[in-house]
Amino acid sequence: MNRLKWLALMLLPMGLVACGGGQTEEVAQEPAAPEPAPVAVEPGGSTGETGQAIARLVGAAGTEIRGEVAFEPAPGGGVHISAFVSGLEGAGEHGFHIHETGDCSSPDFKSAGGHFNPVGTIHGGPDDEERHAGDLGNISIGDNGSGELHAITTLLSLDPNEANSVIGKGVILHAGTDDLESQPTGAAGGRIACGVVEAHSL
Repeated sequence: MNRLKWLALMLLPMGLVACGGGQTEEVAQEPAAPEPAPVAVEPGGSTGETGQAIARLVGAAGTEIRGEVAFEPAPGGGVHISAFVSGLEGAGEHGFHIHETGDCSSPDFKSAGGHFNPVGTIHGGPDDEERHAGDLGNISIGDNGSGELHAITTLLSLDPNEANSVIGKGVILHAGTDDLESQPTGAAGGRIACGVVEAHSL
């Protein structure tokens, strides 16, 4: 064997090792994160119920009566009513009702119609099983001419799509005391203040 062949045989294994060392190591890639699943939306999820409704009372001509009545969802269901009135002359009990029409345009407030009574029951007190949806009884006025009323009723709704919705109805303060028995209004006398229930967002 001549010297060139011997040298070629000696270099062949070294070339193989060099070629094997030139291989690049593959880098493992993390799998792509899965796309989030679409969120299912149940139909009919909105009830149309408003967050709050407010009526601002204005007294008849010649009086200083003012007031505000707030309607909010009650925690256990129904509607919570908070009313405050001022500017009356002296202490007493005054009939306080929701009326069927939010119209306070006439001087005697008779444009507000009768008591709100969507299911056609008889007049009664706020604790009676049979009563108008608008029967809130009386508000007690102190010697300073002001008073408050707080009540919860399941006969009213804040959903304008419901037949018993209070939205758009009238709130009437009467001159006399509701006896909670006489039909159809409790003999509460004339109307001395009126306000329209309007929806408001919380």
